[in-house]
Amino acid sequence: MMIELKRKRKNMRENKVLLVSDFVGVGKVALSTMIPILNIMEADVSYLPTAVISNNFDYGKVVVKELTDFMKDNKNTWKELDFQFDTITTGILMNPQQVEIVKEIINYHDRKPFIISDPIMGENGEIYPGLSNDLVEASRLMALEADLIIPNLTEFCLIVGRDYPCTDELNHTQLVSWLEKAKDKGVKSAIITSVKIEDEYYVYGYSEEESIFRVKIDYVPVEVGGTGDIFTSLIT
Repeated sequence: MMIELKRKRKNMRENKVLLVSDFVGVGKVALSTMIPILNIMEADVSYLPTAVISNNFDYGKVVVKELTDFMKDNKNTWKELDFQFDTITTGILMNPQQVEIVKEIINYHDRKPFIISDPIMGENGEIYPGLSNDLVEASRLMALEADLIIPNLTEFCLIVGRDYPCTDELNHTQLVSWLEKAKDKGVKSAIITSVKIEDEYYVYGYSEEESIFRVKIDYVPVEVGGTGDIFTSLIT
């Protein structure tokens, strides 16, 4: 057991991770949550901010400043310096131009990194305040570039172009058909969180090698910001 733990820690040290997401002023979410977790896991963490946001979306009102121009200049410098990453994990991407910048970073690599997309857009059927439809289009484009996407049910509905269902409308067969549509569109692998069917909660998903699966989970009726970021950090 001790040998296996040491091997895992060694592998994390060799994992050069690039986080592409937003910085939030008030609230432990996004990069503020992910960087410390991956540091504790001893990954070699770098980050590229896509936006600065005044506070967590839970407060209902935010100020958002996108950083597309900075990302473009940053990408050019990194390409000249030949910075290479093993894993690139994206969160909020404000517009399709930011997706293109991420793609250019991917393309200059000697070996393609593993790409994870956590398409942060909203929850409970609504887009977060302060965000636009440009972000939805960016998330759809990034889903096609990623090796794995990790949306909640709201975000997955936005990606596949389906209305968010009422609790009594969603069923297993319907969700499987949406997952099949995502596969047909070119989404390689997915983990869908926050799925409620009748009175039960599930995580659904699939990969290129495995068929569609679901895992029943226990629901704790407490809202805590940053839980999705923690989950994505552990997957990364």
